[in-house]
Amino acid sequence: MRLLSATPIVLLLASSLASAQSASPIPPGNLELRLHPASIEDGIPQAFTFEIANRTNHDVRVPQPVVDCAGDYTGYIWLRMVFTPLHSRGSEIGYMCAADKVNWPPILKRVREWKVLRPGETVSQTVARAQLHYEGRQPGSYEFWAEYHPPAIEPEDQKALGKAGVDFPHGQLTSSHLTFTRKP
Repeated sequence: MRLLSATPIVLLLASSLASAQSASPIPPGNLELRLHPASIEDGIPQAFTFEIANRTNHDVRVPQPVVDCAGDYTGYIWLRMVFTPLHSRGSEIGYMCAADKVNWPPILKRVREWKVLRPGETVSQTVARAQLHYEGRQPGSYEFWAEYHPPAIEPEDQKALGKAGVDFPHGQLTSSHLTFTRKP
């Protein structure tokens, strides 16, 4: 008798799990970061296009981020790279740039400068290899991806934007990884 009464519960639980697994979850966040190679020579991109896309069903305000330099005012995008040489060990070269938080206008004035992205629209920027600080001359495997860091917005400013009905970039984004090979 116990087996018969437990069977419907097990079947109901199994069918609930199956339907939950078949539904594709929507990833969190209102934006998506995309990385597109441009002008490939000798297997290596000579430029990249960085694209931030609105994946919501409403408008999102987004400032034009700076690329490969920290920029808390507008947000910024870093191009990341892992180089695996064919024969010898490679080296990693870094650089720094500066940003500050002095005399920023109030947030509701600041967002007026930002682009309004309608659902599905993007803001993009193409940047040449020389400005991205990678050489790409050695034979080997080059793996690239981008990271987006949104503008710095204090918690009280986030509340003000919410009250005004303004959606904005909320968190860090990472693009998919792209791998290229330069042959000797």
